[in-house]
Formats: sequence, C-alpha cells, structure tokens
Amino acid sequence: MIHKAKLYMYGFIKALQHVIAFHWKFILTFFIMNFLTIGWSLFSTDRPVEAVLYGFTLLLALIFFTALIGFIPFRKLQDIIKIFVIAICSIPFLLETFTMYNYHALIGAGIINSILETNFKESIEFIQMYVGFKEFTIVFFVSAVMAYIVIKKPYRNIRVPERILSTISTLIIIICTISAVYMDIAYAEILYGDPLPIQRVYASAKVAVDNMNAYKELVSKVNDDVRLTGNDSKIKNVVFILGESTNRNHMHLYGYKLKNTPNLDRMESNGDIAVFRDVVSPHSTTIAVLSELFTFCHHESDMPWYNYTNLIDVMNAAGYKTHWMSNQESSGIWGNVAQVYASHSTVHRFTRIRDSHEDNGVLDEELFPLIDDALASDDRDGKNFYVVHLMGGHGLYYNRFPYSFFKFNADDIDMDLPEEKRTVMAEYDDALYYNDYIVSSIIDKFRDSETLVIYLPDHGEAVYDDGGFNGHIEENPSRHMIEVPMVIWASDSFKDKYPDKWKRIMVAVNRPYMTDDMIHTVLDLTDIRTEDYDPTRSIVNDMFNSQRPRIFNGMNYDTEIR
Repeated sequence: MIHKAKLYMYGFIKALQHVIAFHWKFILTFFIMNFLTIGWSLFSTDRPVEAVLYGFTLLLALIFFTALIGFIPFRKLQDIIKIFVIAICSIPFLLETFTMYNYHALIGAGIINSILETNFKESIEFIQMYVGFKEFTIVFFVSAVMAYIVIKKPYRNIRVPERILSTISTLIIIICTISAVYMDIAYAEILYGDPLPIQRVYASAKVAVDNMNAYKELVSKVNDDVRLTGNDSKIKNVVFILGESTNRNHMHLYGYKLKNTPNLDRMESNGDIAVFRDVVSPHSTTIAVLSELFTFCHHESDMPWYNYTNLIDVMNAAGYKTHWMSNQESSGIWGNVAQVYASHSTVHRFTRIRDSHEDNGVLDEELFPLIDDALASDDRDGKNFYVVHLMGGHGLYYNRFPYSFFKFNADDIDMDLPEEKRTVMAEYDDALYYNDYIVSSIIDKFRDSETLVIYLPDHGEAVYDDGGFNGHIEENPSRHMIEVPMVIWASDSFKDKYPDKWKRIMVAVNRPYMTDDMIHTVLDLTDIRTEDYDPTRSIVNDMFNSQRPRIFNGMNYDTEIR
C-alpha cells in the first residue's frame, strides 16, 4: 500500500513537472497578470509576508488550472483556450494596473461606478489628465515588448536541461503547497475573497450597477419638502465634523491612558471646548447612523428615514450655503445616504473616487485644501453650513495616519493579549492620535470667524477591548461600538455674541444622549424651527428629556449594554 502511494505521488509530481515544462510561458504570463496588482498592493501596505505566500499559492493554483487545460486532447484547442483566457484577463489586469498606478488602490465599486457614469467628453478629459508623455511612453514600450514576444517568440530556442527543470519544478511544487496550506490557515480572508483582478472587476461592477439603481431610487424618495415655522438663524459658520469609527474609550480626552489627544486635551484645559461625556450612537454602521443622524427619523419612528426632512435641506431653506466635503465614498452602497445629502448640498466635493471597502484611502489632511477653497469662495456676509466627513478610525487602521504619527506600539498596550492584537490596538490609537490633529486643525481654520463647530463620529469601534472582537457590527453589539465622543467648540466672537448659547452647551455636557436626535440640537443652536422640531430631544435645551430610553438593536443601552 505504501509502495503504491509512493508511486502515485511520484507520478503526480512528474505530471505537474510536465505541465510546468510544457506550459511555463502561459503559466508565467497568467501569473504576472493575476499577481502584479495585489502583490503591489500588499507590499505597499507593508504586508510582504502575505504577498509572498499568496504569490506561491496563486502559482500552485495556476499550475493545476493549466493541467486541466492539458487534458484537452487537441493541441490547437488548448492554444485557443489559453489565448482566450489571457485576452479575457488582460482587460481587468490593465484596468487595475492603471488604478494602482494612479490611485494606489485595487479596483473597486467607486471606480467602476465612475466609469459607468462617465460620458465621452469626460472620458477624453480623464485620459488627458492621467495619460501624459510618461504614461504614453510606458504603454508604448510595454506594448512593443509584448508584440515582439508574441511575433518573434524569442523564447522558443531556450532549452533547460531536464534534470535542472525537474529539480526546479519539484521545489516550486513543494514551496507552493506549503504556502497554500499556511495561507489557508493564517490569511484565509485574502485567499477566499476576490483574489483575481477579473473577480474584483466583476464583483465591483455588480455592486456599482446595484448602487446606481439604488441611488436613483433613494434620490426619488428623499423628502426635501421643508416648511420652516421659525428662522432666527444668524450664526455665520456652523461646521459639523463627521468622524468615523471612533471609540471614545480609546481617547485620552476621555480618560484613556495613552496620550493620543494632546490638542483636544489642551483645548479642554483652556476651556475652549465642551466635552460631552455620555453620548452613544443609535447604530454601529455608517449607513444606518446617517439615516437618522441628519433627519428627524429616530428609534421611535414609524416611517423609513427618507420620508423625513433632512438637515441639509433645512439649512438650505434657512438661507445657509451648504457644503459637503468628504474623504469617504463618492459612490458605493455604503455611501448612498451620504450621496443623497451631498447631492442636496449647495457644494459637494470628495477627495477622490473611492469606495468604503477599498483599503487604501487618502489621508484626512487631503480635506484641508477643500476647506480652504470653500472659505475662499464663500460670501463673508452670508451664512455657511459645512459638513466635513472624515475617515477617522476606519479600518485598516494603519492606512489612516502617516508615518510621522506612528507613536505607539504593542509594548504600550497593557493588556493580556497576543502581540498581533496589541499591535492592532496601537495602530488604532495612532489613528486617533492623527485624528486629534485633523479635528484641531479644522477648528484652527475657523478661529478668526464667528463659528460653531460640532465634532461627532458616526459610531464607535471595538478594538479587542473585551478580548476577541475587532470592528463594528449590528448583530453582535458591545458598548465600544456605540460609545462616541462629542465635542463642541466655539470661536471667541461666537462666545461674545451668543454667551447664553455657550452657557447652555457647557451645562449639558453630562447629560445622557443618543445621536439620532442630533438634528434637534443643531436646529436649537441655530434658532431654526420646523414642525418636527422637539425641544425635549435637544441636549442643550432646558426641556431636554434625559429619561428617554437609548435603544440599540432592540436593547436598552443603559440597562443591557453599558
């Protein structure tokens, strides 16, 4: 039995050696087309181990795939199939190479969505923007080399001794097999996601088409019929900094031991900011939160969110020039609610084309020029409402801050956790350290004007705080996913003009609050009224109802989650 097993194994290896020897040119071409972009992405995000392991695993899969083609009895049919496969895969490969070169990101629904919505003129402008002399030269050179290889076949006279080829093939098979087993154990999310460019393009295209249809339906349903019952608004600038995935329990401002909020700490010690201590979000995902944060929809509502008046349209009706500036998605199912608000704003700008699931986002500091442009173009005598949507603490955390903000490491985390998890926690703390810089820098841009700034993230984030979970999910809630910071800052000129408002803000910092009532607070502070406005839902109002149950996913936060 053992002897037979050895014979089978020997025959199996010899068969794979034959596949490699006979089809090595196809395997190599196919490998490059399917590995280059994801390998580039992994190496660029300091994940060389995953890149190497995935490369060998992919190579093994391609060898087996080629072996299946080899079972076809007709040589010409084999060649036709190989040419067809290369041709089909070349388009996603070239497209993703382009996105990696220009955006440093794998293909995603945001880019596909942009392509589907682009007209001919915009396409020409896009090509002119990204394809200059350098890019043209590269494309021409690569095309010439490929044409030469296909026509002249310079490799046809290459002969490798059979013994050397056999040894190399055996080593490749062994290394690839070991890598595939380890990859399956340690990095299954890469292996079983969408590992090939053609898969990513297909999945992204499907999502993009669904997004476009869903977006059109949403836009047609949103209630923009605003009827003001009062409008005494005079505040020149109201700024809403919308954060992302920020757990206040990881902020030194809220008692966390690592000093990752030095700027906000200083502002609090100087009495410049009001730090609200007991605020929770109604959901733990962006789309669900945004459905209620900027509308009169809340837990007790009996209609879909889009049937309610939204804050952007209210501010428009009250005479404010509204701005939506975002470092989040310009498309994508996760961005549909944000896109609706953006489309209803007077001005809406995004840092780039992207989708939430694309890991390599640009840094939040890329929003600074957008804010500067808005300030330069706005009427100094007019009223302005700005929403600045950050990436904040969105995973992957190490993509959220530049190297200069690398401050903490696993040794700084005093918890009984494996080093890998403590490293993730340290990266999250670094992301919030950078977020402190972003929020304080945005505030600094408005110091010399009459401005009220509200900083509030959409939801929190669990970062192994209770042991084993990292991220946020509605179905398995913890307090870390919904306990968020809320900070209000006012310029000196605002405080001088509205001392009573600032006093009401400071008095309210310890009140329990859920942010599905945020629209009431904003309207209260800006002296705008609608039929749906309720003073008992405004945290800064003397009539505020502090006994309202804060319900998250059917559970009472104060009695079941806290």
